[in-house]
Amino acid sequence: MAHILLVDDDPDVAATNAETIETLGHSVELTSTSAEAARAMERKAPDLVVLEAILGGEFTGMELAKELAETYPDLPMIMLTRADEHLTSEELERQDRDGWLPVDRYLEKPVLDDVLAYEVEHLLPADK
Repeated sequence: MAHILLVDDDPDVAATNAETIETLGHSVELTSTSAEAARAMERKAPDLVVLEAILGGEFTGMELAKELAETYPDLPMIMLTRADEHLTSEELERQDRDGWLPVDRYLEKPVLDDVLAYEVEHLLPADK
């Protein structure tokens, strides 16, 4: 069983995604801000992080992903978001550059339950 950190400020989306991940047999810790996520990381390092790019109307989820990648370079991350609706054309162009966003998967919301389940299972370390 893996420990998954889910960071999303939309309670309905978070609850649905948590249920999807829990049906796979994994534990889920829900947080809704970058600060809560940082505290959760201090309590128990997750095996995988699923996060939203825009938290509280700001791009703090993207900043969190960059911070986590620096501190935990082997931590798999999935970003679920509608951030593309908010990015400028210059920011959209930079998405294809290496290192722009250090996540393993970038999926647009809404994400189907089976797609999220597939991505979680395929990004977890083999022993989880």
